[in-house]
Amino acid sequence: MKDGYIKKFSVKELDAELFTPFTISSGSHRSLENAIFTVEAAGGVKGFGEAAIATHITGETRERTMKSLRRAGELLCGRDAADYLGAMCELEKLLDGNRAALAAAEMAVLDLACRLQGISLWKFFGGRTPRLKTDITVVIGNSAAAYDFTLKMRRRGFHIFKVKTGSDMDEDFRRLEAIKKAAPGCAVYLDANCAYGAKEAEKFIKDLGRRGIHPAVVEQPVPRDDMDGLAYLSKRLPMPVCADESAYSLDDVFRLIRKNAVTAVNIKLTKLGFLRAREVWSLARAKGLKLMMGEMVESELASAAAAQFAGGLGGFDFIDLDIPFFIKNSGMRGASFLSKDGVYSLDRVKAGIGVVPGGSR
Repeated sequence: MKDGYIKKFSVKELDAELFTPFTISSGSHRSLENAIFTVEAAGGVKGFGEAAIATHITGETRERTMKSLRRAGELLCGRDAADYLGAMCELEKLLDGNRAALAAAEMAVLDLACRLQGISLWKFFGGRTPRLKTDITVVIGNSAAAYDFTLKMRRRGFHIFKVKTGSDMDEDFRRLEAIKKAAPGCAVYLDANCAYGAKEAEKFIKDLGRRGIHPAVVEQPVPRDDMDGLAYLSKRLPMPVCADESAYSLDDVFRLIRKNAVTAVNIKLTKLGFLRAREVWSLARAKGLKLMMGEMVESELASAAAAQFAGGLGGFDFIDLDIPFFIKNSGMRGASFLSKDGVYSLDRVKAGIGVVPGGSR
């Protein structure tokens, strides 16, 4: 059908302020500075994708990513959305060196294909888990701020708190004790973003245990290339050790699993793109690893796409898709399926991702 052929595209900046700086051990975001990629079929149906820029983590810049997306648009124009898989395979080759652009381009293609079929992305990926509840992140700061934020979000209905650590160990102890006091009985995830050595991380976790704090998962405690450190901690710690920065590619995950270096993997579409993320899911599930669905600093659009990927496939143990709660106003429309207490009701999405940028139809 000719109305399914992609006839044009656009690349635009997406800027939004955050309520509070999103600070981790390796850097800080004070605002969202992403890019929106739109493809439009001849019949007028549009698909949308978002490129999340995390320069201090991936080295990618918005200028380079927008340039990559324009190349992607040129590749896609004239193609039939029915050949979405072929288009995605070509995008994998074209944009492998710029994963944020790859994720956005694949997201837009899938959004368009699903909208043309009248199905949600959640159903496209299998429709297995209709509801997901995300954690909420307590960023690096002082213990008083951690207590106030945790208490506020606990009263709002959150019961899983992901705590960023690694900047100051003594302050981290105080923050975690404050979080425990503000939300007794709630689950805690730890994310050090590569901040520790293996034995330092082990001591930190043991010291937390003596304070009555037992994290449900420890994410990326050691530097990205320290596979031996991950393996050491996976054998020594009682909770799952989750690779994030160390799992930047399918090749990375293959090697991590082969060496029994981790017991969990964080899948982020911005790191992998959709096709390789699906392969990581398959490989990790086959080997019995636990799975986290994560994101960079992303608006409701990319967050919803990630939630539908995870809920569609199923099998995810940890959901970390809370960035929409840190954004003042992204201009996105249609995200009513995300509740104020962090529940994604994916079976309420009618077609595609279900979220569109302001000014788009």
